[in-house]
Amino acid sequence: MADWDKIYVDYQQGGEAWATLSEGIHPLFKQFLNQSNFKHQQVLDIGCGTGKYASWLINQGFQVDGIDSSPTAVQMTKDLLGGQAGMIKEANMFKFSIAKNKYDLIISVATIQHGIKKDIQNLINKIHSALVAGGKTFITMPDLESSKKWKTFKSHQDLGDSTFAPLAGPEQGLPHSFFTKVEVQKLFAKFSKVKINLDDRGRWVVQAAK
Repeated sequence: MADWDKIYVDYQQGGEAWATLSEGIHPLFKQFLNQSNFKHQQVLDIGCGTGKYASWLINQGFQVDGIDSSPTAVQMTKDLLGGQAGMIKEANMFKFSIAKNKYDLIISVATIQHGIKKDIQNLINKIHSALVAGGKTFITMPDLESSKKWKTFKSHQDLGDSTFAPLAGPEQGLPHSFFTKVEVQKLFAKFSKVKINLDDRGRWVVQAAK
């Protein structure tokens, strides 16, 4: 069973609300949406989890597709949305083929850091290609300094280039990449109107447009 699938199975059975499972919709995301206009209202949620962002967006009038590596999470999203969403699919985000020029919004909250930096850059490039002209993205990823404060990373394997894999806990063995602000700027070099904020959980919140 995949790391995150086990986390969702445990959560379904009354276990710990790990990481963002315990969070509501990010306040900066609500602000971002209120300040933006989307002509097509077509969204892709990378790492849709339990479907809370998809559900919230649907209530705002959006059509939402979503992917997640956890089959349990995918089913939870489908159950929550009850047929209101578009494509909700189990997929590896780094291998998933995203249609070009399809979405005017692509979001990913506390997800795309789960890999090595080369794969993350390739995914961000695919996100850029998948957006329509003027389309926007809202993505979070952890700040390098915050890695020193994560309890689960007190014991970890250093994979190089500020990428670590915890040696214990629910995400044991899963690569996590951490970034400086300069690195985040380079990741989104193809985008325009890039806005980068550090939230109170030590995550870079990136808002950008194609």
